[in-house]
Amino acid sequence: MVTTTAPARPAFVSPPEVENRHGLRLVTGTHQRRPWQIGLGIALVLVCAAVAGALFQSSAKRVTIVVAAKSLAAGTVLTPADLGTATIPASGDITAMSAAGSAALVGQQLDTPVYAGQVMVRQMLSTTPQLAGGEQVVGLLMKGDQMPSVPLVAGDSVQVIAVPQPGQGSTVGGTSGTIGSTLVPRATVFAVGPPPTNQTQYEASVSLEVPSTDAATVTAYAAADQVGLSLVSEGQK
Repeated sequence: MVTTTAPARPAFVSPPEVENRHGLRLVTGTHQRRPWQIGLGIALVLVCAAVAGALFQSSAKRVTIVVAAKSLAAGTVLTPADLGTATIPASGDITAMSAAGSAALVGQQLDTPVYAGQVMVRQMLSTTPQLAGGEQVVGLLMKGDQMPSVPLVAGDSVQVIAVPQPGQGSTVGGTSGTIGSTLVPRATVFAVGPPPTNQTQYEASVSLEVPSTDAATVTAYAAADQVGLSLVSEGQK
């Protein structure tokens, strides 16, 4: 009977130590990474990928805005031919006007000059009412008994009436220019402000948009302090 035995398992031998030229011993063999190091590396990769994706989407999203189609002078009343569009990257800091609202710019007056391609913003528009063709603006200094008790604002429609000065008799007539007659049936309030500081007897300075044919008559009556206003309708608040 032949008996065989398994070969003896060699004993574990640590990696040889190698001494370099400086006398330091180097241990050869593989380095085992710890699990938390592997997890940290994966997490960093995922974060970088997410940031890159967000930046790509932000740069890819664009919006269409309104720009000037050509150079325009201050005071220009905008027409569709004056406006164009451009696309820019989307941003929360954008103050430009969206192309969807470009129709609201037509008919508005520029308060400042713009150059071709300049982005249009609301601050470029005049805040005063537009003066229509064939109209003029006349200024009046008004006392409390010469205008409605309701405060007048730009855009209101008023009737301009000839009134007597204090102490004068009233001559009511139907012809233009007589006391109590209507000088302008319907005028538009262009602006309202305080009177000059040296004119303490007045309560307001009112600018009216009146037909050019009536401007001289209204100015003469205003200089004589013989103008009164009555409110016809309120403008847009």
